[in-house]
Amino acid sequence: MITIKYCIKAIPIVVLGFFLLGCSAQSNLLREKKPLEQITKTKCVTFTCVSEIDSSLQADLKKQGKQMLQIYLIRHAKPNVKKNWFYSAEEAIRYVIDYNSVPIIPFDPSLVAVNLRPNHIIYCSSLPRAQETALKIFGDTYTIVSDSVFREFEIRMISANSFFKMPLGVWQAFSRGSWMLGFNHRDIESHKEAKLRAQQAAENLIKVAHDEETAVLVAHGMLNGAIAKELEKKGWKLIQKKGYVNLGATILVKIVDL
Repeated sequence: MITIKYCIKAIPIVVLGFFLLGCSAQSNLLREKKPLEQITKTKCVTFTCVSEIDSSLQADLKKQGKQMLQIYLIRHAKPNVKKNWFYSAEEAIRYVIDYNSVPIIPFDPSLVAVNLRPNHIIYCSSLPRAQETALKIFGDTYTIVSDSVFREFEIRMISANSFFKMPLGVWQAFSRGSWMLGFNHRDIESHKEAKLRAQQAAENLIKVAHDEETAVLVAHGMLNGAIAKELEKKGWKLIQKKGYVNLGATILVKIVDL
């Protein structure tokens, strides 16, 4: 029978055990923090840089039985659509249709510096602006695969009398807000359905990262943000957040066991 005396004697051992466990966990965190700090210090001399993980960093991690994975979420270039100061409801609807169909504004590909192995597959949204952007940046060297799972969250403009005009941003805010609240999704996917699609998109990119170490997606501002949130829930670390800017990249990394 265990007596109080034995319990008292065991207290220092238990405390020591918790202390050692805490030190071990802290040591693991520090080991992971160091490579993350190293990768965030890497400077990009252009607007956006897309590159492999530093080979020496990866070699050090592999000695520990680990490796780093990374995912790039790049936003498309600007579509060539004219903006006005004020829009009627019909004009706002027309703007959305044009935005989804017009070509992109030509840009200098050197704004995005690419340093990837030639066997990478670049993924993009099925919408024209993302496809054109991906082809412009990566088309000469890499295979590009488009998939509708990476398309932007759809928007359905609210209706109103034709004489009533507002700035486009106001139409978008009311339309997107009502959609996110569970209304205004007739003939398009609901907010709930869109979030499920973002989860699937994140899972797809995780599989690519496990296969190639670096996964690259050219998509859209809202979708990139939703994917990043899903990845963070799964333990990925956000080291750069620019995927809501045209030609900008959000970058997430994760250290995993080999």
